[in-house]
Amino acid sequence: MSTAIGEPVLVAHIGDRTVPVHLGDGVLDAVGPLIAARGEGDGVLVVVDDGIRAAADRVAASCSGAGLRVSIEVVPAGEASKNLGEIERLSRAAARVGIRRRDTVVAVGGGVVGDLAGFLAAAYQRGVRLVQVPTTLLAMVDSSLGGKTGVDLPEGKNYVGAIYQPEAVVMDPSVLHTLSPRELSCGFAEVVKYGLLQGGELMEMVAAWPALPGPPAELADLIRRCAAVKLEVVEEDEMDLGRRAILNLGHTVGHGIEAAAGYDLYHHGEAISLGLLAALRISEATLGLDPAWRDRTLETLARHGLPTALDPSVSIDEVFDIMGRDKKADSHALNMVLLRAPGDVLTHQNPDAAVVRAAVEELVA
Repeated sequence: MSTAIGEPVLVAHIGDRTVPVHLGDGVLDAVGPLIAARGEGDGVLVVVDDGIRAAADRVAASCSGAGLRVSIEVVPAGEASKNLGEIERLSRAAARVGIRRRDTVVAVGGGVVGDLAGFLAAAYQRGVRLVQVPTTLLAMVDSSLGGKTGVDLPEGKNYVGAIYQPEAVVMDPSVLHTLSPRELSCGFAEVVKYGLLQGGELMEMVAAWPALPGPPAELADLIRRCAAVKLEVVEEDEMDLGRRAILNLGHTVGHGIEAAAGYDLYHHGEAISLGLLAALRISEATLGLDPAWRDRTLETLARHGLPTALDPSVSIDEVFDIMGRDKKADSHALNMVLLRAPGDVLTHQNPDAAVVRAAVEELVA
């Protein structure tokens, strides 16, 4: 029997699109009715990684129960799946099962699946409908929102992709209780980022957060607050030409570390943990940020199992080489995001290279 879905907790107006965000325990079972209520396009391709198949089966069952044609494609978990070869494989799978322009791709999983399935939806037949169903904390508070999709090249992370908004985002916090401690920690790095960006009440909430995932009602509120920060920024700057750059706090160094470590030593959130600490140290030297904020952030990250020291096997020279090729950089500047204080954010900063290097070298264990 089909399950109805309630009113969205957030509604973003991004460009000419309205994107509702549904958040609550059990909403996985309402994805099918949500799609069917549109009244057109009865084909659904569910893309899921091999670590969260149970959630995809629930989504598929809800689609079948709503009278939709549904197929499931499984991709290997991990950043290595974000490649053009996987996009070709998924595109051919969509063609074989008869996905058409009015049909829907549903991404069930974390950031990797969201990026892959989102890019597939943007490119396949020049655009089919997309529903994001994030199942990790990182994806719920960050990567499923705002429409950034894409895959990696050997030369850099997320080098090929599109900005493509979903028709809806459906978040079921109950699935977070099935995640490993490491996955939860990785998501919390992005939560810390939003605390630093917003400051004030959200920063205090993040700093005081108990053991992950946290109390259910408070967890849903934390997700909603972080999502609201991101969507407010994206509403203003969908194409990432201005204010949206603030969302890259910690990511210039973080992406450099992630890539230099071969995308296997550190998960994305772990690399961002280190990138945040470097960005705060650079902010101290460049903008006069109170050093107490870095100390407090380090304590919060460490308490939730995130790395605060860089493995010595990671080449600092390679980190810097990759940072120079980062999409946010240009021929004149690194374009880093730095803080004068939590909630007081500056973009397109070009700190002295020696200051940046010292901040990264300080991370080495």
